[in-house]
Amino acid sequence: MAEAQVVLAVEGHIATLTLNRPEAMNAMGGPLAADLETALDRLEAAAEVRVVIATGAGDRAFSVGGDIKERGAMSLEERWAHALRLGRSFERLEALPVPIIAAINGFCFGGGMEMATACDIRIASDRAEVGLLEVRLGVFPGAGGPARLTRLIGKGRAKLVLYTGRRFPAAEALALGMVERVVPHDRLMEEARALAMEIAANGPLAVRAIKRLVNTCYEADLASAQELARALRQPLDHTADMLEGVRAFEEKRPPRYQGR
Repeated sequence: MAEAQVVLAVEGHIATLTLNRPEAMNAMGGPLAADLETALDRLEAAAEVRVVIATGAGDRAFSVGGDIKERGAMSLEERWAHALRLGRSFERLEALPVPIIAAINGFCFGGGMEMATACDIRIASDRAEVGLLEVRLGVFPGAGGPARLTRLIGKGRAKLVLYTGRRFPAAEALALGMVERVVPHDRLMEEARALAMEIAANGPLAVRAIKRLVNTCYEADLASAQELARALRQPLDHTADMLEGVRAFEEKRPPRYQGR
């Protein structure tokens, strides 16, 4: 039996959800998406869990986002279905009633960053780099990242991140508000667990109520924003620029976009 690409471990009141595909820097292909759904099923039923830590296996990446090789073998319809599938899982993650801490242990791009924005708190290794790079492939993130990022860091900073497709080192990400803390790489999980234990030691009903209260302040128009993003995003899969962006990535050369 193949090893699960998402591993869920529960110890006391703390669950650790690990993206477990280190040989591919935890890229989010179909099997990982399926295993994430299974892990979320368990988390939604785990009444004993008070805090979740989400991280990536290995020493290089939280997740680099979509699996470019797998994507190249997909039809347009399959690509969009995969983006929607991940988006629904990130919505389920965000909707968990308990706090979720993203422990960002390395590269955190594309879908990885979209997943991190669905968490409540982001702690990054001082070696981490984060970003939403999709504009360099002629599209933009399709799993909810733009709306969440805008609510997290504000319009101007979100546009800087999304328009440029830059990779932001941990210190710069902290200054932008993309992460809440930066810690030494070898202490990342220690610090994440310490924070989880601190939160878990508080009244769980109060913590859940606080999460619901704070999130409600931002959720009033979120559904409309996500629907608009989907309506604008899907047609980009049918453009020549998207194909050029993927081809340039695979050929390791600058893309030549034509605006069509």
